[in-house]
Amino acid sequence: MSEKLLTAKEAAEILKVRKNTVYDMIKRGDLKASKLGKQLRIRQGDLEFYIQYGSQAKVYQEGNSEQKNNIEKVEFERNTQNRTEKNVMANPGFGQAGMCDQIIICGQDMVLDLLANRLNQCIGENVFRSYKGSYNALYAMYQGEVNVATAHLWHGKTNSYNIPYISSMLPGTDLVVLHLLKRKQGFYVQKGNPKNIQSFEDLKRSDITIVNREPGSGVRVLIDEKLRQAGIPTQEVNGYQDIVSSHLEAAAAVNRGDADVAVGSEKHSLSVPGIDFLFIQEESYDMVIRKEDFLKKPYQKMIEIIRSSEYQKEVAGLGGYNVENMGKIIYSDLIQ
Repeated sequence: MSEKLLTAKEAAEILKVRKNTVYDMIKRGDLKASKLGKQLRIRQGDLEFYIQYGSQAKVYQEGNSEQKNNIEKVEFERNTQNRTEKNVMANPGFGQAGMCDQIIICGQDMVLDLLANRLNQCIGENVFRSYKGSYNALYAMYQGEVNVATAHLWHGKTNSYNIPYISSMLPGTDLVVLHLLKRKQGFYVQKGNPKNIQSFEDLKRSDITIVNREPGSGVRVLIDEKLRQAGIPTQEVNGYQDIVSSHLEAAAAVNRGDADVAVGSEKHSLSVPGIDFLFIQEESYDMVIRKEDFLKKPYQKMIEIIRSSEYQKEVAGLGGYNVENMGKIIYSDLIQ
């Protein structure tokens, strides 16, 4: 086993809390630890689990079946990501959408892992995941690399989500767009907001440093559009070139003090101690399917799952998701 074992002091430094707080977390059962002789050691994976799921980690350990099933299914992300990447590398034809009767669902949100897991149980082990961000997901779909794309791309000129990008990035392609859910996006700031960050205008201040997201992600598009609207050149934003690849990494960077602010979803801010969330706007997270695939049985089964009360309850149970109108068609070339 090569996983790193941490002392209580090392865990406290990562969490930015006192060592005694770590001991209290272990006593309450919030954080798992093992005794090696007279010393306590914490597996790095268990600490990351606590950072990601917060108080849900204790619920998992105590055996609450509903929450436990949710968290176990979220872990599907880690397993299927490795499996998909290995298969793509081993089989040159694997990445071409439609090959081998497979379905590749593209997007970064954990609700897609829950969906892929459920769909695999219904139609066999032919559903895989790709973890490209929104813009890159649409591009991958246009290139025929994935069957289903998801996006949360804000279009500043029309103050709308996704449709302007979808229609321009997939020219000549008949499509169906389903609404999945809504999420709150906002600033991650240190507890108490010591730099008094209120808007994107503050990002041009010399005493403010941000941590950015990768090009192609929905958060990156939101940041760039907001900076453009505010007339702020990116070269005037400290930390603009410092990139992380997930909401959780962004929140952790602010928590550690590596940055003063980042942008991400409210849900992930709740999993990281030591930061506050400042609401910017509610975003729409939507799914794109080719018209030619939409009526095929595996895709109809996928839509049936999305529209089911069981799946919607499961997603809502994770917290931070508005599932109203989940599965509703919001754009379609089937309707002329």
